[in-house]
Amino acid sequence: MDRKLSRALRRLGATPDEIERAGEEGWLTRLAVDKTLLPGSGRYDMGEIAELVGIEPETGKRLWRALGFPDLEPNAKVFTDTDVRALVRLEEQRLTPLATDGVELEHEAEPENELVEGVRIFSAGLARVAAALTDQLAEELRRARATGLSDEQLAMAVLDQLDWESLSALFDYTLRLQSRDMLRRKLANVEADTAGARVLSIGFVDLVGYTALSQMMSLEEVSALVRRFETLAFDTVAQEAGRVVKTIGDEVMFVALNVASAARIARRITDRSTDDDLLPLARAGLAYGLVVARDGDYFGPVVNLASRLVEIARPASVIVSDAVHEELVDEEGFAWKRLRPRRLRDIGRVEMWALAAVEDDATDAGPGAENGSGTDPEAAVGQPDDEQEKAGSEARGEDRPAR
Repeated sequence: MDRKLSRALRRLGATPDEIERAGEEGWLTRLAVDKTLLPGSGRYDMGEIAELVGIEPETGKRLWRALGFPDLEPNAKVFTDTDVRALVRLEEQRLTPLATDGVELEHEAEPENELVEGVRIFSAGLARVAAALTDQLAEELRRARATGLSDEQLAMAVLDQLDWESLSALFDYTLRLQSRDMLRRKLANVEADTAGARVLSIGFVDLVGYTALSQMMSLEEVSALVRRFETLAFDTVAQEAGRVVKTIGDEVMFVALNVASAARIARRITDRSTDDDLLPLARAGLAYGLVVARDGDYFGPVVNLASRLVEIARPASVIVSDAVHEELVDEEGFAWKRLRPRRLRDIGRVEMWALAAVEDDATDAGPGAENGSGTDPEAAVGQPDDEQEKAGSEARGEDRPAR
């Protein structure tokens, strides 16, 4: 084995036995990745690390599960000094609640329960980031191996080129930016008497006929379609200072403080889908009112209403609640059509409007926004999803308007 590689792995905490076995069994690259990300060797089991930090072993187990990992074998010495330092920071956070003028704020839940819940939420979000990052890294390693590089050569490349400190700094910077933006929104728009409640615009956009269309596509084609839709959605939402809450396949949920911004987001995404050769036609539902924020998601009747509205929208149309229309009826740049009231599943009879057009300003509105024509308001409402397969042909462009 290359002596330089062996010395580098030992400096990162790999034992001679680990290095020897990795070389014999062909997992030096994995060992290099392991030790680059988490240097050191396992010295403590769960009971020992709990004693060092000053917590109960059961609390340590709860935090480990909250991170997303299964229970360990008794006496398994897998934790390093890095783990100890991380757990100390968590414990300090639990014992240091926010206080104002020396008066500690009351907690609705036990600090330990709040800490475990916070770890679970944070870990779940970072797991998605890690999945995207490691997909890219694994693909690069696969391609490098295909060129004929040996396991030793790949391991050395990982040690030389995987700059985790720079990546960590980038993650920290991005998290600070996102946190600043979200705190500004939340502190500017919070109902003082209702924890987590705020008035927001909630929008859902999905692709019509996606399920049927995806059955006729390869996995690579489906992946390319979803990436295109997510790019369109994220870029359009960001242009109007909104935020994408989540994506689920062919559906995107977004929020915005400003109702006009939310309306422009919904209309522009649907308009732009008509000018995209890859995407089926999009449709949107939009509602406005008091919602409850929890764990980065939003809940309540307003969210349910927006979700139901998108279900009955026709391809390339935007259906909004009466509250959205009331907020914007006197604003210039929006064209409306009153629709007949509908009885929506689990909600009841609802007044609704079609947002037929949005006048674009001179800023970069993206592809397709220049038409500004929206869809025919008379055809804005269709059948619920179980009858939308009929719209699949329209979504695939068979009935699209002429370019």
